[in-house]
Amino acid sequence: MYCIARRCVLPSFSKEQAESLLAEAALQSLADLFEAVPDPRGALGLRYDLPFLLTCLIAALLCNCDGTEAVAQWCRDHVALLEDLFGSRLFLMPSGWLYRWLLPQLDACAIERVLGKWVQATTSASADEPLALDGKTVRGARSGEQAAPHLLAFVTHQSQETFWQVHVDEKTNEIQVAKQLLPTLPIRRRVCTADALLTHAAFLRLMHELQAETVLTVKGNQPTLYADLATYFADPLARYLQAETIDRRRGRIEVRTIKVSTEMNTYLAPGWPFVAQVAQLTRTVTKAGQTTTEVVYLITTLTASKASPEYLLDLNRGHWSIENRTHYVRDVTFGEDRSRLRTGNAPQILVAFRNLAITLIHRSGSSHIRATRRHVASCPQQALALLGFPKGGQQSFTSPDLHLEWSIGQSGCVSFFA
Repeated sequence: MYCIARRCVLPSFSKEQAESLLAEAALQSLADLFEAVPDPRGALGLRYDLPFLLTCLIAALLCNCDGTEAVAQWCRDHVALLEDLFGSRLFLMPSGWLYRWLLPQLDACAIERVLGKWVQATTSASADEPLALDGKTVRGARSGEQAAPHLLAFVTHQSQETFWQVHVDEKTNEIQVAKQLLPTLPIRRRVCTADALLTHAAFLRLMHELQAETVLTVKGNQPTLYADLATYFADPLARYLQAETIDRRRGRIEVRTIKVSTEMNTYLAPGWPFVAQVAQLTRTVTKAGQTTTEVVYLITTLTASKASPEYLLDLNRGHWSIENRTHYVRDVTFGEDRSRLRTGNAPQILVAFRNLAITLIHRSGSSHIRATRRHVASCPQQALALLGFPKGGQQSFTSPDLHLEWSIGQSGCVSFFA
């Protein structure tokens, strides 16, 4: 494939070459790994190679650019920077139209695979950090011709790194997709949390085979199990351990009380193998003088020696923080549901890049996504530094929360230290 901007022939990776490149993800910059993404364009006369276009898109997202025209404007405003990083080229200013034409045609699975491999290979999360499995429908991508895509993501609790994201045809198919993908992820000895859609006995068996623990929510999709748990905890003679947390924030008071028992393990064993504890979680929220109460039930493979009531509260809180720290951020800060790019694979690809931007911002030490994007926009070299540029040397990255140094080795990988 001949590129007139670089005056060279771009490599056309075979499947084996792409696999070899991804196998060494820890030694590659993200821009290098984008070489493994198939390019759907014609073989002659390309002005922009695909790794360049995708790197510019992610850098612009980090710099507070949400639409394709804003990305193109960012490229026009930083031609000198792009030339320093990518070398002298005939063309360094892709248009918004080019992105709108190209993104729907790209292979979303290939991009998700590249991003997932790179994030896992360079992760800052510990080997035992809990992992949340949670789905979200991209409502803004709904059109008359196609339904809004539903995407299942695998996100770490504390570091908020998206290890993988996959498209699910129907919400009820999350269990099948998770069963296919989980064996490829580093979940051994991790605790995986999930909502009620994944509460199935087959899922518990799979997690046991993968040597991972799980905490699942029980709702109406498992009516018999739900009724059994509700009946047990309604009994005044029920035996359980209890813990409670109280959170006060912005005029909102939330009291979370959990009751945990091992008394139902034998009873549940025939239909629900490997269940080691059951729990009742009550959330009482008071805001503006009004109080609401919600009761949910949990099952877990964690034994009482591994998970106290306090730890189960933390795990449940960590799971639902994905809604506030990832899904809400994509909707509000990145304008996901306002995006007008709805055709083909474009919505899923943009969601994947937004997940990556959130991951990189959290790696920088900041939890304030909006403020960090404004800050990085004033110094775009920092956005490219998070992606592995420039190679060699050491620079300074200042986030709104703390001062960090980032060091980039010859492989292009970034490491942070205080």
